[in-house]
Amino acid sequence: MLQASEKSNARILVIDDDPLFRNLMVSFLRREYFVSVASDGSEGFYKALEYPPDIAIVDVQMPVWDGLQTLKAFRSHPTLCKTKIIMLTSDASKGTVVAAIQGGANDYIIKTSFSKTELLDKVRKFAQPGSGNVANTPNSARRQNSVTAAMSSSPQPHPAEKSTVRASIEDQLSDLSLDKSEEEMLEEIMDEWE
Repeated sequence: MLQASEKSNARILVIDDDPLFRNLMVSFLRREYFVSVASDGSEGFYKALEYPPDIAIVDVQMPVWDGLQTLKAFRSHPTLCKTKIIMLTSDASKGTVVAAIQGGANDYIIKTSFSKTELLDKVRKFAQPGSGNVANTPNSARRQNSVTAAMSSSPQPHPAEKSTVRASIEDQLSDLSLDKSEEEMLEEIMDEWE
């Protein structure tokens, strides 16, 4: 294991409700990075406000706040809006992937095909100084700016809040429009996962 002085200065926050998977990721990452954890999106968001991470790895399916709600909270907060976010999902459906792209996720890891090498490669890419804001599609940065602007007018989430009515992924996709290059990129991503 690297000594603390040899580690990257990057801070990683792992937000996942599955303790085994969370611990697995921490065991891979702590050799190179300073890692903290949270068991749901709400806890992760408030932990990130106290100690802003450079990269957040966020599970999509969690209780309290799911990954998309957590992503929205990060992107709407001025302190956390530039945090690189890698989404974790067991659901590789087009709807979930597109919702995360629209929400401003920087990258994805599909749990069913998870590999240590893939995780470390993605984290290293975003831990480098000057790494891009959104890496998935050619126009993601443009969408990121419009999503951030739209969400900045919404009230900040409160830790005690629990959504009584959660928008489904289909509801979140209702205003979705991908241009031809984005659709091609999404199809390539989906082909790789199959």
